[in-house]
Amino acid sequence: MTNARRRILLPLITFGLLLCLLMVAAQAGLWGSRDAATRWTPPPADLLTPAGAAVAALTGPDPMGALTALGPDPRAALGYTPVIIDGSPAAGGGGCSSPIPLPRRFEPLCRIHDLGYDLLRWGARTGHPLGPWARHRIDHDLIEGMHRVCDDPICTAAADLVDIGVSGNTWRQGGRDPVGGEDLGDIGVSIAVAVARP
Repeated sequence: MTNARRRILLPLITFGLLLCLLMVAAQAGLWGSRDAATRWTPPPADLLTPAGAAVAALTGPDPMGALTALGPDPRAALGYTPVIIDGSPAAGGGGCSSPIPLPRRFEPLCRIHDLGYDLLRWGARTGHPLGPWARHRIDHDLIEGMHRVCDDPICTAAADLVDIGVSGNTWRQGGRDPVGGEDLGDIGVSIAVAVARP
């Protein structure tokens, strides 16, 4: 096998194996269903933190309340000023990051999800990491929103694939603040650790 072919095939095979592990974990029920995500109740102490109040607002009936919880200078907390999309604050940049192309109608939802993850990172960075409730609620809103905007089977299948990927990622990271910049080896190790977790 040539080096060029090996450079292409090895990442594809590794990605395929990791996807299979995530699918096995999903079938085994190692993380909750979408319905279970609605039952995540924040501990009162989390709601007393600015990040916790912001996530609760973002995932509640008044998402604009997240801006109030951020304080007068969201740029100081997040490094950017959120934009408003469909009545909800969202990350100005970013969008859907996926190894497969996703419907364009998911982009606004992914930007709101990105803001939610930035709020989780902000809480951890300021010494107040939020419990798993926060990440599960943020993920739940993303997936529910995707299903809401779908009107054909291909879109619904894409939303289901995102559900597997996002839920699997949250499960393997223990529901805590998201970790970025991982390579396939890091992801594989974290899946093995998550499977071994009680």
